[in-house]
Amino acid sequence: MKTFLVKYLYFFSGIFITCIGNYFLINAQNLGVSPWDVFHLGISKYFPYLGLGTIGIIVGLLILIPTSFMGIKPRIGTFLNIYIFGLMLDELMSSHLLEIPTSYILSLVYLIIGILTTGIGTAVYLHTDAGAGPRDALMLGLNQKTHLSIAQVRSGIEIMVVILGYILGGPIGVGTLIFSLTIGISVQWGMKWVNQLKFIISNRPVEVSK
Repeated sequence: MKTFLVKYLYFFSGIFITCIGNYFLINAQNLGVSPWDVFHLGISKYFPYLGLGTIGIIVGLLILIPTSFMGIKPRIGTFLNIYIFGLMLDELMSSHLLEIPTSYILSLVYLIIGILTTGIGTAVYLHTDAGAGPRDALMLGLNQKTHLSIAQVRSGIEIMVVILGYILGGPIGVGTLIFSLTIGISVQWGMKWVNQLKFIISNRPVEVSK
């Protein structure tokens, strides 16, 4: 029972850390938002009554269809990830704890914090083996099918998503490009870092193609 509680403590902590990273990225929009947020904001133009977190929940559920065919079956943690991340993001967005920076330097700081925090948070919750979120399940599925590195797969996904988001009318900028090219490296670094820590509760390290 204690192991179960500690495992999910790390799981929810990872989701929260990832959500904080996403919140920083959204507020760095002077440089352009992250690819998935370009996509979500593009969708929001057609469904303005939905919050970004709610749109993320719907998109996440749809992504589970192709990932299931790739052999990454959704688990309880997958659905918890979708729902809780969406709720957390909506709450953070409505809290206005961060203001949109008026300077490009501060926007760049937000962007860097967002990329690093997202990579670490993703690694923490994936390492608990409670079930990957839909976007990370897509990353892991393609990693296993193509044998490309996590960095290559994640960057490829981000680039495709930003193209779709741009077509839908989502905002892009130099920060979007920076995120697309570096988030895969951040996640891969985070996985290596977390795998070396003794206090993370997991029966095995996250298996990825190098």
